[in-house]
Amino acid sequence: MPGAGRLVVLGVLVLLALSACGGGGGRALPGAWLDIAVMPDGGAQVDLRAAGRLRSDAQVRDLAAAVARELFPGAAAVRVRTATSRSYPFARADVTGAFRPGRTVSLQLDTARAWRRLAAGGFDEGGVRLWLPSVPATVRPRPPGGASDAPRWTVGRGRPAPVVRVEMRPRPVRWFGAAALLVLVAAGVAVSAAARRWPVAVAAAGVAIVCAVVTVSAAAGRQGDNLGVAGVLGGRALAVATGAPLAGLPLGLAAAVLFVRALRRLLRDPAADFPYAAGRRR
Repeated sequence: MPGAGRLVVLGVLVLLALSACGGGGGRALPGAWLDIAVMPDGGAQVDLRAAGRLRSDAQVRDLAAAVARELFPGAAAVRVRTATSRSYPFARADVTGAFRPGRTVSLQLDTARAWRRLAAGGFDEGGVRLWLPSVPATVRPRPPGGASDAPRWTVGRGRPAPVVRVEMRPRPVRWFGAAALLVLVAAGVAVSAAARRWPVAVAAAGVAIVCAVVTVSAAAGRQGDNLGVAGVLGGRALAVATGAPLAGLPLGLAAAVLFVRALRRLLRDPAADFPYAAGRRR
């Protein structure tokens, strides 16, 4: 079945490509850089990449803790550790209780106050990057250069650190839509496997494949973030719900196998029964 094998391999590659997510860079940059990541569960992470001007990792961690508290003054707790990305060390502050989840979440990140801490440590230039959950959001002021997955502001040389205002408007219905598509994928696989006629098997498997592609591509957008920011789920339940739509990947592969097998049989003998038992009786 060389033709069928190629189709299945192609389906695998398409689904894997849709489920892949890009990663951020970790290379050293001049000056001090703040990477602020707002998490869907109400927390945040603040990465400080400024090790070049400081004497020890402990100093970097202390500065990262102070900066994180300036950014999130109402946080319940701040824990700092040293991390490494692409062999480049930096300090990461894990912030608990950075915001309260709800139907609409408003944040004000005063990076100017945080930057005064960095300026006192000898850093007169650098920048700020902001990462938000995958929910509808508005960021003001917008950085020069227009929209971006991670808004970025350059600080120093006449460019002041901004006071960033963020409004997030989660839409939990988007996750429920992805979950409904996953149910359709499972139903399509079941119908295709049990159908008594090959045309029905082909149609059901085809619908399952289409729904799987849409489900996996929607999951790649992390629709579960809407549940966390809205306060519907948290903790382990949120992690499970975020990853659940990715079950469309193995189900989609099963649908692809059924589709190829049913299509080949349909083209060979449109009147043949689908069940294997019927085939053995002949």
